[in-house]
Amino acid sequence: MSMNKNVKPTRKLIAKEPHEMTHTEKLRLIDDELNAFYKYCQQAGFTEDEMDIICQPLVAAMRRSWLQLVFQATLVLITFGTLICLVAQLDFVGTHFSAIGRLLMIKFLPIWNWQPLYYENCMMNNPFYNDYAVTEEDCVACEALENIDRLSDVQYRQLVDNYLNRDAPAIIIDAMNSWTAMNTDFFWFDNITHLYLENERLMETVPCALTSNLRTGSSDLAAFLRRVHSPGVAKWFVHWQNCDINAVKVLRKYYQRPYFLSSAVSPAHFNWVLMSSDYNSPNYKRVELDSGLIALAQLRGATQLRLTPINPCNISCPELIADLHQGEILVFTNLIWNLEYAPVRGLDNIAILTETVWEEDI
Repeated sequence: MSMNKNVKPTRKLIAKEPHEMTHTEKLRLIDDELNAFYKYCQQAGFTEDEMDIICQPLVAAMRRSWLQLVFQATLVLITFGTLICLVAQLDFVGTHFSAIGRLLMIKFLPIWNWQPLYYENCMMNNPFYNDYAVTEEDCVACEALENIDRLSDVQYRQLVDNYLNRDAPAIIIDAMNSWTAMNTDFFWFDNITHLYLENERLMETVPCALTSNLRTGSSDLAAFLRRVHSPGVAKWFVHWQNCDINAVKVLRKYYQRPYFLSSAVSPAHFNWVLMSSDYNSPNYKRVELDSGLIALAQLRGATQLRLTPINPCNISCPELIADLHQGEILVFTNLIWNLEYAPVRGLDNIAILTETVWEEDI
């Protein structure tokens, strides 16, 4: 490919030295040079394809320069974000970050009202999830109930037909006779404390819900367990929900599938621990459960239970109150029931609650 040597690109004289020029002047000079080169190529008779080939090294160099700029900016942002996260692990820094963040969110309120989003369980709606609303027609299942039946040697089909599919709760009194935990002292609260404090995976997990009468200044479960492990702490209660998969799996090792449940029923997706020591209060403690099949197993001590009907069933259905003793399991579907409990005074009480996805056609 030959070039016309008689045609030369025009070049403006540089009035200033390069180090004396401003950034804008340098860009203008480069733009002038490129325009002059483009006109030169046109006058030389080059086609568009030939001009693309000629300019390819320049385009590749500019692309590499842009990618390097993006890479450097990303590296700076990652490094800065990592440093912020590390510094935020310090308690006093994290507290200040939290306070500043809350103040900023309050300042945003006139522009964006984020309060409804704060109280939602999910930030995004699942189009495949239909939240079932209880109606008065559902209340016929509980209006004739007077108490919670206590059963033994119950068959799965009998439990489903006579209780679960009718939203009627039941207490199975012989469901835990074969459990290893019932024949050892492993589940005393000292051992539960050791279980969490000595397991790195459990130490790193944060419960999705934790309620207690003890104030530790932190929502960290490990901080609470260290406190109750002290022999000087008395008269306390706590319940927390394990929703982290690591914590759920570890706790699964210490309870078994009850004999009255079919193997077709899926394993519990969440589990709870309920513990108390010599705690007495006239007020029941609410356990905020997801909908599904609920099983509460009393491992040590005793617990007084209260099942309260959900609105509108609270008009036509009674509250159900019963004592759950060591070795017994309360089982129910919580479509129309809220679960509340009160620890029995003078005892060390330990119970494990499981939440399982439940389909009536199982």
